[in-house]
Amino acid sequence: MQRSLTITLTLLAVLLAASLSFAGPTAPGDLLLAPPAALKASKPSVAFSHAGHAKAEVDCRTCHHAWDGKEGVRSCAAAGCHDLPGKQGERTFYAAFHAKADRSCLGCHKTVKAKGVSAPVGCKECHAK
Repeated sequence: MQRSLTITLTLLAVLLAASLSFAGPTAPGDLLLAPPAALKASKPSVAFSHAGHAKAEVDCRTCHHAWDGKEGVRSCAAAGCHDLPGKQGERTFYAAFHAKADRSCLGCHKTVKAKGVSAPVGCKECHAK
């Protein structure tokens, strides 16, 4: 009897530990999206709600496409990510948020809006003063 209880408790502990390890990261609170210090912005920074995107069940890797799911998530403005000036090119800060691809903010918003989901797609909707 004692042996089966020990085995059962051990299995429960292993299952609990496994479920906690698959829970994934906790998203930070709201952020202010701003370009790297070396780049000059032509519009105000954008308030971003992680909670709103989590509620909409957006997978973290949709935006953080280079994230391995284990290490900490880097900012889009981090060196070597989307830290280049200009509007064209995969690594420009502007393109990370405005490209037509679904993994950019604007590209994704246009895709979901076409499906009837409310999402901002106008400049002033995101770049509020």
